[in-house]
This record gives sequence, C-alpha cells and structure tokens, in this order.
Amino acid sequence: MKASPVTDVKISSVVPASMTGENKPRHLTAMDLAVKLHYVRAVYFFKGTCDFTIVELKNITFPLLDLQCYDHVTGRIRILNNNDPSAQAIPYIRCNDSGMRIVEAKVEGFTVQEWLDLDDRSIDHRFLVYDHVLGPDLFYSPLVYLQITQFKCGGLSLGLSWAHVLGDVVSASTFMKTMGQLMSTRGPSKPVYPKKPELNPHANGHVDDDGEAISIKKVESVGKYWLLSNKCKMGRFNFKFSLEQIDRLMAKYQSASEVDILYALIWSSILNIRGEKDTNVITICDRKTSSTCWNDDLVISVVERKDEMTEVSELAGLIANERREETGVIKGMIDKDRGSSDFITYGANLTFVNLDMCDELEIKGEKPDFVNFTIHGVGDKGVVLVFPKGEFARVVSVVMPEEELAKLKIEVNNMIM
Repeated sequence: MKASPVTDVKISSVVPASMTGENKPRHLTAMDLAVKLHYVRAVYFFKGTCDFTIVELKNITFPLLDLQCYDHVTGRIRILNNNDPSAQAIPYIRCNDSGMRIVEAKVEGFTVQEWLDLDDRSIDHRFLVYDHVLGPDLFYSPLVYLQITQFKCGGLSLGLSWAHVLGDVVSASTFMKTMGQLMSTRGPSKPVYPKKPELNPHANGHVDDDGEAISIKKVESVGKYWLLSNKCKMGRFNFKFSLEQIDRLMAKYQSASEVDILYALIWSSILNIRGEKDTNVITICDRKTSSTCWNDDLVISVVERKDEMTEVSELAGLIANERREETGVIKGMIDKDRGSSDFITYGANLTFVNLDMCDELEIKGEKPDFVNFTIHGVGDKGVVLVFPKGEFARVVSVVMPEEELAKLKIEVNNMIM
C-alpha cells in the first residue's frame, strides 16, 4: 500500500477549558532527559458503530486538559539560559495553555476489521497516528497529538502520539483512560501526576550512584529537533502468541515467568541472527508502581549474557535472577552532563518493555477491540514490547532494523513450533 489510505485530514487545537494563569515552569528530571528523544504511540481500534461521536471526543478534551494533573501536557518546551551562548541549554516545559492537537481523518477504503487483517501491520501507526516529533521550532511544538480516524464501517481508531518527556507508556495509557472516564461521566479515580514536582533545574546533587550506565547511550546533542537519526531503516512486526503456544512455553520453561520467557525467546532469536555482536547486553524497562505517571517511576535494568549462553532456558534464568538496576547511575550521569549531551534509552541496547501495568480505555461501556502501542525514535539495537493478555494470549511488538525482521520471524516461528 503506497498511497495513504487516510483522507480528509483536518487539524485543530484544543486548550484547557479554563486558563491556568500561572505560566509556571515544569522542570525536566534526569529521567525525563533520558527519554527526551523517544515518543509513545498508540492506536485504539473500535470495530462497530460507537455510542459516542467525534464531536463528543473533541469536546471532552477541554475538561480533560483542565485537570490540574495535566497542566503541563498543553505546555511548550523552553530552554533556560537560551540567550547566553556560554550557558548549558537546559530544557523545561512552560505550562502556558498552548494546547494539544486534534487530527480528524477518514479511511473510506477499509473497515476496521479489514485494516486489522492486513499483513503489513506496520501501517497501523504510519497512517493512524500523526507523525509528530518536537522541533525544529521547539517553542511551538505540541507535546501531544490525538488522531480520530473514521472508517467506512462506522468504526474508528484513536491514535495518540505522546512525547516521552511527559511520561512513559503507562502515563500515556492513563491519559487515555482518564479521557474515557470523563466521557463516561466518571471523574478520574486518582491524581495521576504529583501536584508539585519537586524539581530544581540547577541541581547537581541528584546523583544516586557513580559510574557509567550501559543501559543508555550518549549521543551528540540533536539541538532543536528532538529525534534520533538512524543510519538504517527501522521496521515493526507484531508476533501473536496463542494461549496454546504460551501454555507450551510455560510447560517447557517452568522456572521463569511468562514475560521473562518471552523476553528470552526474542533475545535468543536475535542472538541467532546477530551472533554476539551488540547483543550480549539487554535493557529491561519496568515500573515501580502504576499509581503515578511520570518518568521517575521507570526502573531501568540491564542483563549481561554469560559465556556462550543462547538457550531460552538459560537466558530466562539470567533475566529472572541477574538483573542489575541502573536507574540511579543514569540519574547521576545525566545530572553531571545536564544540557551538554543527549541520550537514548530504547534501542541503545536491545530493550524490553512490559506493558502489563497499562490502563484499559473504556468509553461509555465500550472497550477497544484491539490496542497497539509502539515507541518511536528507537536506536538500531531495537525495542520489544510485551502486551497484556487480550484477544491473544500475548502480543509481542518488535521494532528493529528492517533487514533483520524477516530473519526474526523465521527464528521465532521455529522456536514455537
């Protein structure tokens, strides 16, 4: 499919229902800066005619953005000391009610089911989520885009593009859940952000640990365009594991959890493709809790392969028992280097992310028929997202160099046969 199937694209801005009036800064933490070049993207599919309209979806975003916990979502990036060429360029969010973008579009050539049945699943995000990154005009770049796409069957999709400096995948899913609660005449069940983040943009006293983290990678400053430029073309594929396949894996590798076995399965497959090159270390992204939504709740760990380990059982045992947390080291590195360099987290090593803590979206009693998350701006080592149980026992989404994907499909299929 070469031409875009999406037509009648309209873009508008939505601001909070009332002015915050404070124009206050929200300073970025070290963990925010560790993921500043990454973006969370999600698509929620509703197959049938919904009991809510596009107009209702647009209208509910006004009170959604009016919640105090989301006052920074409608802000814009600013740079401290940007008029002093000798000073460090330290970014922060100015909470100035500039708003988020709403994109309305149509797909007249497909029903939602026909779209989901397409073999080329990579088109999900290419067309149904607005291709948004921060920059080059940072002062005017929205942090969030929400695309509402109407299909010919009457169904629709909601495509979210969310700058990772606002929070991780769980943060983005909670934002959408909160929107659904407001649409269903229920207020959010709990505050999802701290009311007053205790952040000091000039502090270097945030060092939790010394040393160098191997879970993140320092890159040359990207300047005013917040996106990593890869030298290779990245592709994406979703592996769908049936309940029977998961049961067989659990019976075969009884000493590890379901998620750890899936991590090990993909790691082993990629080792068979790449050999030892760049795959001896993996990064695992977890969370401390699902009760708050910000990047400082991320727990970043590494696992290093020992000797010639390639078997799934051996790797699963390493993942379960030999993780080394680096969150404190990361904070120390970035605080010491604050403003002079940029960093990437997803794809600096082969990176695994567990989405089990993501909140479900429900709008007026209707849940999406399928949800797809991905990370944009991934380094060339790739990222693997393991989805919660849903229509399939598990869905594992892989973003990696396109030339390796075909080989990975064969390797994974051979292992689960």
